[in-house]
Amino acid sequence: MKKNPIVLIVLGLVLLVAGAVMQVTGGPPKADAAQAQQCRDKMKDNGADMVARCDEAAFAAQMTATDADSAARAISAANSSEIGGNALAMLLIGLGVALLLGGIVVSRQRR
Repeated sequence: MKKNPIVLIVLGLVLLVAGAVMQVTGGPPKADAAQAQQCRDKMKDNGADMVARCDEAAFAAQMTATDADSAARAISAANSSEIGGNALAMLLIGLGVALLLGGIVVSRQRR
């Protein structure tokens, strides 16, 4: 790679952009339609800001759960998928920055 630092720079930029896009577009997982509607029915008296959160899986599970154990399992499952996506995005951003900086350093040394 020392012979062609442009490859490092381009690859670093691609990974950096991919990680940034994943980070920006990612968010809390969505609840299924039936659970979201059930949550909306329960929360319609509490205001629009609470009803809007019914699309999030963890919030909908918390509001529609019949017992604490089922709520905890549903929230944990929703949070696990969110953590995995966030970790992958951060990995891509880190690799992108490392490759980009490596390419810039090698490019400057060649001059």
